[in-house]
Amino acid sequence: MEKSVIAADGKVNNHIHDDIAIIILSKLPLKSLTRFGCVRKSWSFLLDNPYFKTMFRRNFLYKNHSYYNDTSLFLRYNRSWFDTDVISGYPARHGGLFSLSGERFENRVELDWPNLFSDDRIHFKICGYTSVNGIICIDYNSQGRVVLWNLATKENKIIPSSPFASQPSLNYLHLHGFGYDHIRNNYKLIRHAIIYPTTCNMGKNTPYSLWEIYCLKSNSWRKLDVDMPSSSRHKVGGHVYMDGVCHWLSKTYNKNYLVSFNLTTEMFVTTSILTNTNDIDYRYLAMLNRSIALISNFANTTTFHISILGEVGVKESWTKLFTIKLHDIGWPIGVSKNGDIFFRKNDDELVCFNLSTQRIQQFGVKGGYYSQIITYKESLVSIERE
Repeated sequence: MEKSVIAADGKVNNHIHDDIAIIILSKLPLKSLTRFGCVRKSWSFLLDNPYFKTMFRRNFLYKNHSYYNDTSLFLRYNRSWFDTDVISGYPARHGGLFSLSGERFENRVELDWPNLFSDDRIHFKICGYTSVNGIICIDYNSQGRVVLWNLATKENKIIPSSPFASQPSLNYLHLHGFGYDHIRNNYKLIRHAIIYPTTCNMGKNTPYSLWEIYCLKSNSWRKLDVDMPSSSRHKVGGHVYMDGVCHWLSKTYNKNYLVSFNLTTEMFVTTSILTNTNDIDYRYLAMLNRSIALISNFANTTTFHISILGEVGVKESWTKLFTIKLHDIGWPIGVSKNGDIFFRKNDDELVCFNLSTQRIQQFGVKGGYYSQIITYKESLVSIERE
């Protein structure tokens, strides 16, 4: 409700001064700012104003998010790209997980991650960029082997095989998300399976696909009656979890989408990704200061565009908020608080770029092709719940 203001001449003024309104609007979330554009026509063009955009970006980056309190960083890498097995002399074929700390990430401690499959040469990846209530989801080689791990409690749990996708001889199982359903107090996994039957009509091995979901409370998988786009990126930068929703990038018929799957309702929403050209080669999904962010760039260029999503399902709410130029950079591998974005350079060196200071920092670590930076928040929540 607009308040009345008594001016110096004693008259009542129901109008908020533009300078004050702009300061207030610059502190709003992007979703609210987009909606306020319908109040006054000039407000709908505020982000076209360089002065306002600078204010909005600064407030966006420095906004305090309690989620990041007491968080730490983990580095997941693949030793096969830069390390050597001390026994055989050949490249080591197993992954590693480090805890990073210090101003320049100089403190690095290797973590004893749970390799529960008696195979020290196995590759693995972390589902998403964050832990969920202290629990990390480890995906082994997209072969249906998944482990939930809580570093603080030293608990781990092997997820059972799916009865729907475990029988045929050749399957591709793509984990699309791990998260928490706060309504049902349950952890869930969402997965897409491409199945090649051993026998079928006319002797043709025609594949089919299905979606399935795992619930920790029942310790079981069930089929999902949905027909939604699958992820177009099964490696780093394709999946993000936030606030009970799993998000992933998808591409169908030369159109790019963000798919958002709600773990409570078990329904999905797609958001078209707007671009001015079809020549953008690379897109990476991230969570930047508790907002869904899309980092994109062209092949053989040094410019990265960072767009923030204001509202799921509203394609016009994508807003290009940052444009950065970096040399000899490959692709992003993770995002942390205060606008820190981690990149892998073309020579495998890992660096951190800060959006606020516009400075790039090397921290003396080389990462493999599928390195990841994971934001970890410790919690004593038990994996095995009643």
